[in-house]
Amino acid sequence: MDTLKGRCIPAGRGIAGWIAEHGQAVIIEDVTRDSRFDPTMDQISNFTTESIIGVPLKTKNKVFGVIELINKLNGSTFTALEFKTLLTIADFAAIAIEKAYYFKALKRIATVDPLTGVLNRRSMIRILEHEKERSIRHKTMLSLLVIDIDKFKAINDDSGHLAGDDVLKALTSLLLACVRKVDSVCRYGGDEFVVILPETGKEAAEEVRQRIMSRLSDYNREASLPFTVSIGAYASAPDNLDDLFAKADMDLYREKIEKDTAYIDNLSEHLEDFFDEENI
Repeated sequence: MDTLKGRCIPAGRGIAGWIAEHGQAVIIEDVTRDSRFDPTMDQISNFTTESIIGVPLKTKNKVFGVIELINKLNGSTFTALEFKTLLTIADFAAIAIEKAYYFKALKRIATVDPLTGVLNRRSMIRILEHEKERSIRHKTMLSLLVIDIDKFKAINDDSGHLAGDDVLKALTSLLLACVRKVDSVCRYGGDEFVVILPETGKEAAEEVRQRIMSRLSDYNREASLPFTVSIGAYASAPDNLDDLFAKADMDLYREKIEKDTAYIDNLSEHLEDFFDEENI
């Protein structure tokens, strides 16, 4: 019923809650005579529960769900045969659900970076191939951002690896906040991330780069461990993914060189001021 969608009752309450908590199946001919019955859902849905069969979905000693049958259509009570049949169905269902759960978990491990929760390098390559084919088919541009944390080794050395992990997670959250749902944020490896921007030209990719830089600047104002990044960007009609990635990477290192040059120039100015005629 639509009135029950999204409704929750506290764990352990009601017949289903009792089954989940104790891992035991029950057959109840008249719920009005059972103190475990909770009428909350009946009141919400304007329904009258009379009898129940309930069985746990479990493997070994772990309960992860409950199947309930409520009120036989002919108005009679549930039989021992129906109880046994539902137990058999629950056993097979529990095995199938458990397999599906672990398959999904293994698939996630294979495609997602465990620290940051974004796509890993293997997923990045698969998505790039897909977006390349789509870009060629629709004659659209594909952009890449390559993001690298500046002096990340120094962060780990000075503040510890846990602090380094926090920086990686902070950058991940920031990147996810700056891109569209159709974009893909990937951890390429170490402190390097890649953002895949489908149907995005040079100007739009540059806007995303500036948005990331602006957000990072805001973050650093209150951060206990501020950090900076360098971002390479390149847009192309991607006949060759290696070329697209290489040019985005070159743009990244161009930015790093410009930062280092600016740092050296600034340091030189300070040294000149220090060794002027008045300090000699």
